[in-house]
Amino acid sequence: MPLPRLSLQVLEAFEQVAHSGSMQDAAHKLGLSISSVSHHVARLEEQLGVVLLDRSSRPFALTREGRETLHHLTLGLQHLRRATSETVIAGLLGARSLRVGFVEDFESSLAPDLAVILSARMPRAKLSISNVLSHEAPDCLRRGELDLAIVSTVDEGGHDFSIYPLLRDPFVIAAPKGADEGPEDLLQGVSDKPFLRFNPAHQIGRQIEAHLRRHRVQLPERFNFDTVQSIMAVVANGDGWSIITPLGYARAQRFAERVRLAALPVSPFQRRMSLMARSDFDGPTARAIAALVRDRIRLTIIAPMIGAHQWLADSFRSLEEKTP
Repeated sequence: MPLPRLSLQVLEAFEQVAHSGSMQDAAHKLGLSISSVSHHVARLEEQLGVVLLDRSSRPFALTREGRETLHHLTLGLQHLRRATSETVIAGLLGARSLRVGFVEDFESSLAPDLAVILSARMPRAKLSISNVLSHEAPDCLRRGELDLAIVSTVDEGGHDFSIYPLLRDPFVIAAPKGADEGPEDLLQGVSDKPFLRFNPAHQIGRQIEAHLRRHRVQLPERFNFDTVQSIMAVVANGDGWSIITPLGYARAQRFAERVRLAALPVSPFQRRMSLMARSDFDGPTARAIAALVRDRIRLTIIAPMIGAHQWLADSFRSLEEKTP
């Protein structure tokens, strides 16, 4: 059977509509008109001979054929995007050196993959990959100690470096599996299990504390930890509860089967993971590396996490670079 003659833009239009459930949102992300996106999706349906979207619902829902198509199309686009990004990186880096810093959340998942890809594509360049704390990354970039940093970013204004969004990472409740207390009980402090804090000197600790103060939640201060692995270990042992993110939960998988995640019973909030680049770093190279990282995050972190926790599908997702 001959393959249908479709442009990549047609495939990307359907992918974006499938993820957002909206022609308007997809058009905004792709920098196209709504009518163009609608035309692309209709053309794909025509070529395949099936209905991919249930347009009677808002947001749009995928039909069975739409879900199957999205699954196969996503895998194909991921391979194409990775190949494109790697080719761009190989062509632009040449004999340059590259120093990349990662927050520890990506140490066991993303960092090894990127190390393999970059080392293969940079045979004549110097490559350094190291750990960095989010709140220290800006100064490391300014001092020239790093070229790129993949970290949590608080805002995108008033700075002297470029930021490429990667991931929206929502905060959630982490409690021992089988615990009697619900999320509301934990936040109200009626549980005998202590609240396990992140170190308040770290960006993630400050962000959580600020949100609790906004909602006038006061919890006794007994424990604070530098790493999510330590927090997850204590929670898994049944000796406390915490507020973490899905990325942190995925990082500490050895404890995951004994930890239950739940949505916060107050207004949601999240952190943004981004690639930060020195202001004088080559823009196309940074953009290509960000695209490569974004695809690896979708494949190795987001997909398995949502497969196990469907309720995170709307909040734990990759972030596309804004179209100028």
